[in-house]
Amino acid sequence: MVALASNPVAAFRGVSQGGDGFPSPWLDVASLAMPSQLKTVLDWCQFIWHNSSAYRRSQERIVSYFLTDLEVGAAGASKALGDDEKEKWTDFCERAAIRSAIQNLDLDTACYGNAFASIHVPFRRYLSCPKCGFMAPLRVIAETKEFGYRWQNFEFRATCQQDSCRYSGPWQITDLPDELDKNIRVKIWPPQQIEIVHDLLSGDSAYIWRIPADYKAQVRRGELFVLERCPVQVLRAIQHDQMFQFHPGVLFHMREPTRGGIVNRGWGISRILTNFRDIWHVQVLRRYNEAIALDYIIPFRVITPEVRSGTNQLAYGQEIDPLLTMNMGDFRSQVEHMLRLRRRDPARWNVLSFPVRYMALGGDAQQLAPREMMDQAIELMLNAGGSPVQLYRGDLEWQTAGPALRLFEADNYELVHNNNFFLRWFVEQVCQLLSWEAVAVRMKRVMHADDIQKQMAILQLAMGGVVSRTEALQMLNLDFKDEVRRMAEEARFEQLAQAEVEEEMEQTAFGQQMAKGAPAGGGPAGMAPASPGGVPADPSGQGAAPGPVASMITGGGTPTTPEDMIAQAESLAQQLLSLPESQKDSELRALKQKNQPLHAIVRQKMDEIRNRARTAGASMLLGQQPAAG
Repeated sequence: MVALASNPVAAFRGVSQGGDGFPSPWLDVASLAMPSQLKTVLDWCQFIWHNSSAYRRSQERIVSYFLTDLEVGAAGASKALGDDEKEKWTDFCERAAIRSAIQNLDLDTACYGNAFASIHVPFRRYLSCPKCGFMAPLRVIAETKEFGYRWQNFEFRATCQQDSCRYSGPWQITDLPDELDKNIRVKIWPPQQIEIVHDLLSGDSAYIWRIPADYKAQVRRGELFVLERCPVQVLRAIQHDQMFQFHPGVLFHMREPTRGGIVNRGWGISRILTNFRDIWHVQVLRRYNEAIALDYIIPFRVITPEVRSGTNQLAYGQEIDPLLTMNMGDFRSQVEHMLRLRRRDPARWNVLSFPVRYMALGGDAQQLAPREMMDQAIELMLNAGGSPVQLYRGDLEWQTAGPALRLFEADNYELVHNNNFFLRWFVEQVCQLLSWEAVAVRMKRVMHADDIQKQMAILQLAMGGVVSRTEALQMLNLDFKDEVRRMAEEARFEQLAQAEVEEEMEQTAFGQQMAKGAPAGGGPAGMAPASPGGVPADPSGQGAAPGPVASMITGGGTPTTPEDMIAQAESLAQQLLSLPESQKDSELRALKQKNQPLHAIVRQKMDEIRNRARTAGASMLLGQQPAAG
C-alpha cells in the first residue's frame, strides 16, 4: 500500500517566499492517523465501513444501481442459443445465487478495494479399506461404534467389519462429486486471509490462503462436520503447518484500479483510504455533535429565591438578599416537594410562601452545531466516493436525471466491466466442471436513464418493421419469444373458454326443451317434428321456410372467390341480425361447422353493422342527423 513518510511533520512542511516556514495544509490530524500497512488498511476499511452509515449506504446504492438481470446468449456470434439451453443456464445461475455473489463482490471491492471468489465444488467424503476395498461414507463409519473410528495424526483410522478382512489402521480417502449442477456455489474469501505473490514485470499474481488458526484447531481436534468438507490438499497444508496456494485461475480477484505510478504488488486501493480525510472530517463532526447533544440540547433548569425589595432600617430601602432572611434548607425541601407533586399530577395547583425565580441554562445546541456544517461535510464525502448526492437522497429531478445518470454510469464503467468479467470467469469454470457447452452470460444494460421519448421512437420503428421486435421489447425488459408463446396460450385459452360457454348454452337450451315436454323429434310441444335437415316442419304439412344458412347449404350457394365470400357474408349478416337471438345463435353454430372462414367474416360484418347502427343512433340523439319522416 501507499506508505507515509517516516517523519510526517517534515514531509508536510512548506517554505514561504520570505524564508519563514509555515505548516503545510496537508499536515492535519487525519493524515497522521491514516494507516500505512496493508493489514492495517484492510482492518481500518472494515471498521470505517461498518461505522460510517452514510458512506456505506451510498456505496450500496451504487452497487444496487448496476445490479441488473443476467442475459444468456450464444458464445459465438454466428451461433444461436436454443431455448432449452438458455433456460438451463438461467435456472443454474439462480440456484447458484450469482446475482447475490456479484453484489457481495462489489461491496467487498467498495470496502476493501479487493474481493476474492472461487467456485465451491461440493463432494461427499468416503473412506475405503486399503485391504479389501470396502467403502462407506465418513459419517457412517464415524457414527458406527463397531468400526472403532478415530482421527489420529491426520489419518482416518478404523477397523474393517468384513469377515474376511478385519483390517485396522489408516483408511484411504475418496471424495465423490455431490450433484454439482445443483450444489455449486460461489465462495467469497476474506481479503485479510489472502497473500499475493506478484511479478512486477509481467503483472501476473499467485494467490495463497493463510489458513486461520481457529480453523486449524478445528481440524486438529477432528471435528467431524469440518473433516467432511475440508479438501485433502487443505488437510495436508494444515498437517505441515503451511499455507495453501490456489491453482492458477481458480481464485477470481476483483480490485479497484490504481494509477501506474503506485507499486502496490497486485493489490487494489480502497476508496475509503483515498477518501480518508473526508470520512474523518464527517466523523469528527459527528463526535462533537454528540458531545453538544449530551450537554446543550436539554437546558439546565434552576430555581432560586427571588430578590425582594424592602424599606426597613437594616436594608436602607435597598433590595434584601434572600440568604439573610430565609432558611435555604427549608426553601430547597419545599421546591423539591412541589416538583415531585407536579410529576404525579401536572394539573395541580402549587403554593409557595415566597417568590422564586426560574432560569434555563444552555439549550443552544442548534447555534453550536448548525445543520449546514454536517450536510456540507457529507456532500463532500459522497461526491469524493463517487456517489451523487441526489442519488443518495433519492431526489433526482426528471429534467436532469437522464444526463446525470448517464455521466454516473460512465464514471462507474469499471464496475460493470468487473461484473461481466466475473461472469465470464464463472462460466468457464462451470463448463470445465460439468462439461457443458460454453455460453455468453453478462449483465443487462442499465435502463434507468433511458427517456420515454427514445423508447416510444424505437417502438414505433418496430411497428414499422425498421427495428426488430426483439430489440424493442428488450427495452421494456420483455422477451419477444416468451410474449409470442403467452399470446398463443391466451388465444388457446380463449377458444376453449368460448367452446365451453357454447356447449353450456346448448345444454341449457336442450334442457329447457325437455322440461317443456318436447317430443322425440326435438321440436317444442305442440309442433311437428323437425325434418331431417334440421328445419322445423310446418304443422299444416306444407313445410316451413329454411333458415338463411340452411338455404345456402342446400342451395349450393357456397362462395368460391374472396369477393363472393365477402358479398355472401354481408348478405348473411343482414339476414341473421333480423332473426331472434336463439335462432341467430343456432344459425351461426351451423355456419361455423360447415364453413369456418365464412363464419368469421359474417361475425365481423355483424359487428360492423351494429357499430354503424350505434353511431347513427348517437348522431340522431345529438341532433346531427334528422330522423327519417
